[in-house]
Amino acid sequence: MNPETISFSSDKLTKLSKANEKLNLNKSTNNKIVFIYSAPKVGSTSIVSSLRIFGCDKLSIIHIHDEEMLNVLAHIQDITINELILFNKQLGRDVYVINVYRSPIERKISAFFEKIGAYHFNNEDHKVNNYNITKVINRFNDIFPHIGLGDHFFDKYAITRPEQFDFVNKFLLVKEHNITYICLRLKDSHLWGNILSRIFGFKICIVKDYESSNKPIKDLYNIFKKQYKIPENLLNDVMNCKYLNYYFSSNEKGDYYNDWKKKSLAFRTSYNVDQYKLYEEITISNCHFDHVQLDHYMDEGCTCKACNIKRKEIAEKLIRGLNVCEKIIHTEVKNQFLENRIKNVNRINHAIHNHAINNISKKVGGKDFKQEMSNVLNGKK
Repeated sequence: MNPETISFSSDKLTKLSKANEKLNLNKSTNNKIVFIYSAPKVGSTSIVSSLRIFGCDKLSIIHIHDEEMLNVLAHIQDITINELILFNKQLGRDVYVINVYRSPIERKISAFFEKIGAYHFNNEDHKVNNYNITKVINRFNDIFPHIGLGDHFFDKYAITRPEQFDFVNKFLLVKEHNITYICLRLKDSHLWGNILSRIFGFKICIVKDYESSNKPIKDLYNIFKKQYKIPENLLNDVMNCKYLNYYFSSNEKGDYYNDWKKKSLAFRTSYNVDQYKLYEEITISNCHFDHVQLDHYMDEGCTCKACNIKRKEIAEKLIRGLNVCEKIIHTEVKNQFLENRIKNVNRINHAIHNHAINNISKKVGGKDFKQEMSNVLNGKK
């Protein structure tokens, strides 16, 4: 639908304007808005933090998976993400929308471990680390067909999709109604920096962010990846997936199948639709905290002086190819910034203090006088 011709009701316009305000889009001086609008557990968090570190002064960045997330994080209701995208285009902004596709089995594993404690086993993640791996694998296979589904480029974007993925350039760029839609694959993440640098016109390096191997369940996660063997019937279902057949070339599909075939086993029955619905009802009622995570970015996106200084330091390290484990979290960076300022002031005062004593000592003479002056200035006399 053309954003220039769509007409919102006055009530809808009010809600959209308030949504922009809650997302800090009304205050932004950046005319370029990037919606990283993709399914969860596909690597989108890395793109968010990378764009913030290298383009926080050039881009306004919104990371969203669905309307539920919009409600939980910003208390925004009664509007869709597509409406928000169209609305900002109507305001004359340069709008980009980014989707990421991840290979299905890996995405399902990541989605499972994202909520393994609170949702799937009603326990804290670090305690789930001690669970029997066979029990965990059986639970995963039970719900395998029902998790990690869908692709926003197919299911959410109201655009004309190219007939196939661009296997040469390793990304898709669709310009429709003056909105730029970009589709990437996680398997090409080593190329994302070059791809996004070309699209946005400035240097971007990609950071690794919010990986399961760095979370409290990392021990169990690593054991699972080593020991998991996929039932053959589930592997065959995956190979018939329309998304996989769009995003992978024939050779890539062959390699993917062969890699998992080596780690497969006999047929196994999973939950049917009704059984999974019951499973969902039970797990949701038992879930002891909200599974929407608020603190998983390497860069929170704050634009204060302290965060911008830290952002520049990290960007320079990344350009030099250094491994960076630091985060740009406002409260932590602000405290570090203030501590450094105090240290610098004390260092300057100490230098002035020593310089004054040395000058007086030279004029009056004698080590004893220098010590006496030092005692006086330090409050010892």
